[in-house]
Amino acid sequence: MRWRFRTSTSNYRAARLIARQSLLLAALAAAALLTPAMGAETPAPTAASVGAAAVARPDIFDVIERARQALLADKYEEAGKALDEALKMPEFEELDESAQFRVFLFSSLAARGREDYLGAHEFIMVATKFPEATADHFLMRARYASWVDAWSDGAAALVTVGKRWPDSLAKADPELISLTAHRMNRDGQHKAERLELLNALFDAKYKLEWGLQPDGFWEDLILDALARNDLKRARELNRRVESTSTLTHMRIDRRFDALVNADARSFDLTAAAERQHKRLAKVVSANPRSLGARVQYGYALLEVGRFEEVLTLANSVIARVTAAKAKSLPYDDIADNLNWIYNHKAAALRSLGRWDEAIAVMEAGKNEREQGSDNVSQSINLGMHYIEYGRPQDALKALDGIDWAHSLSPYGRMQLQHVRYRAYLQLANASEAEGVLAYLREHHEDAEATWQNALLEGGDVEGAAALLISRLHDSEKRGGALEEIQDYKPLPRLPRMQEANQRWQALIARADVTAAINAVGRREQLPLYSVPD
Repeated sequence: MRWRFRTSTSNYRAARLIARQSLLLAALAAAALLTPAMGAETPAPTAASVGAAAVARPDIFDVIERARQALLADKYEEAGKALDEALKMPEFEELDESAQFRVFLFSSLAARGREDYLGAHEFIMVATKFPEATADHFLMRARYASWVDAWSDGAAALVTVGKRWPDSLAKADPELISLTAHRMNRDGQHKAERLELLNALFDAKYKLEWGLQPDGFWEDLILDALARNDLKRARELNRRVESTSTLTHMRIDRRFDALVNADARSFDLTAAAERQHKRLAKVVSANPRSLGARVQYGYALLEVGRFEEVLTLANSVIARVTAAKAKSLPYDDIADNLNWIYNHKAAALRSLGRWDEAIAVMEAGKNEREQGSDNVSQSINLGMHYIEYGRPQDALKALDGIDWAHSLSPYGRMQLQHVRYRAYLQLANASEAEGVLAYLREHHEDAEATWQNALLEGGDVEGAAALLISRLHDSEKRGGALEEIQDYKPLPRLPRMQEANQRWQALIARADVTAAINAVGRREQLPLYSVPD
């Protein structure tokens, strides 16, 4: 299943913001549930606490109780000071493990409340060393680790949950898990830890929202199994793979040939696309208030060319939302997903050659909000489509008002600049085009495929070919490069779109590029549509 990347903000920043807001309530609830044990039901004395230390016991519990009350009242500074006092008291070492565990846990909650995320993470790391720590506490540790870029520790916490409480890992926050796995993969230094996490997720029968499989995770595990010549394990993993996109990745990459040859029937993309369509239709039926489910269903419909059905779906959603009153909205996630329904409608119209209607829908969709913020994804997409229509001034105008500093991820900035670059090329404004090209060159690692297209559009065919070849040779970038060179079912094209396609076909037909493709993968005529946003 294609979970599309949204250019307005990075997945990391969005997940982090949502996590902070949701964890605030969860942490306070945890404090309210856990702290009563520190009051009326004081832990029984241990042998080590008898004698002189026993005289001081009420004092330390008075301090801890003061901290508990402060936590419940959201007085995090006061709670932190009381807990620091308790930790420094000689009597603290005489407390039994249950009491010590709660002090460290409360200290973590107090630090989190003060937005001292490093402190919160350090305290929860200590708390989870105690036997009373539960799956919820380890998940809290993973969350705090994500806030301070301690990705290895976050992965270790999630692995612990998987080994001790697999049911809890299977129900854990998909944003946290995806975020941790993604960030662990960025620098290539934590491959072993990441694979351990993915294996723990597989063993826990982990799934995404609506019961969908995280196929990208299983693809990585399959690649590892094949690298170890463990075809049996690869076939076991492959039985969980559902999406056409992941099956395509494996079909066109020679590293997966042993599996593709052994399980040829599972790589029938036409059959897989039909299963995916039916699966998501059931998801939509089972989740009547979820607009996100309809967005994913729309992608499945576009992929198999059911463009009229996409229009019916989009029109129905838009009509229901338009007619609804604020207090009786038909979906629970309109702010996050309505703009993508507009996007689907425009994509279907373009696929049917209804160009003017598609632009009108994109204009309307631009006014919808994306994840509660200005809809920059729609604005950038609209700008790119204006380029294809030969309307560069309108393309630049579509970008007006975008907050460069706060609304865009590094990837999003590359997309915005790419629109500007193509607009200035059409306007024959060489000086502005060169200035934008300099930005794209400097930040090319944020979106190498975009940089590759810019090189080709600017006439640097040698540079574009060299970049594509280097991506094919890079094991971490190969999948994306191979996906780009596939042939899909034809769609209508405007003249400028046809010119761009001819440049691209000439690039991948070069002898050096063809040789690089054949060395690591293959180019196929796929029985699917690739409909651009």
